[in-house]
Amino acid sequence: MQPLKLIKSNPEKLDEDTNGEVKEKFPDTNKKPNKMIQLLQKFKHQKKVKKEFQEDMKEQGKKPKLLKQTSAILPFVQIHDEYILLKEGVMDIFQVQTKNVHALNDADLNYLLLNRAQFLRSYFRSFKEIILNFPTNTEVQRAYWLKKQQQAKNPSRLKYIEQKLFEFKYLERERYNREFFMFIYADDKEELEDRKSDCMQGMQSSFPLRELPKNKKEQILFLLNNQNTQL
Repeated sequence: MQPLKLIKSNPEKLDEDTNGEVKEKFPDTNKKPNKMIQLLQKFKHQKKVKKEFQEDMKEQGKKPKLLKQTSAILPFVQIHDEYILLKEGVMDIFQVQTKNVHALNDADLNYLLLNRAQFLRSYFRSFKEIILNFPTNTEVQRAYWLKKQQQAKNPSRLKYIEQKLFEFKYLERERYNREFFMFIYADDKEELEDRKSDCMQGMQSSFPLRELPKNKKEQILFLLNNQNTQL
């Protein structure tokens, strides 16, 4: 009896079944394509579409439409001391002087709310109230203690003044005040003056309005349109 011989299979040859029929090899369609290849194909397709679009624009003699700039989106044109010029009309900003409603008794609180409700019922023109967080301003206090520092000669007194200045600097860097503002709108400057007078008179008994300097208005508009940026 002869020993059995080991037959090695040739991977290059086609598979044959028991009847001698040839079986063709087909790729596995269930295999998922590589994600990187899909991303590259998608990127190439987008680039091709963009190039075709630009070529069509050039053939038609038109320039591709660009995204709008910030100056084209914002309604503000120029800031003056007494008003802010808009693309359509004018406006002005006032600061609302708040009150601690938790410290008021029931009678004072009801009186405050009634005056506020009376203003909202009587003033039906366009206005907006916003809330922003501003850094604590201690310029007046620091100027006072800097003046005292120049006059002081006692070492203990100088050390105390340096501690106070350090505290004010820390407050300006770490602490924020929540401030309330009111935007008043009008079609022209004359109408704006009348509306500002009506608002100041109507809010006098509840939450009085205070006029703001030009630099404060610039800071408000800056924070309003750049909310992730600090002053």
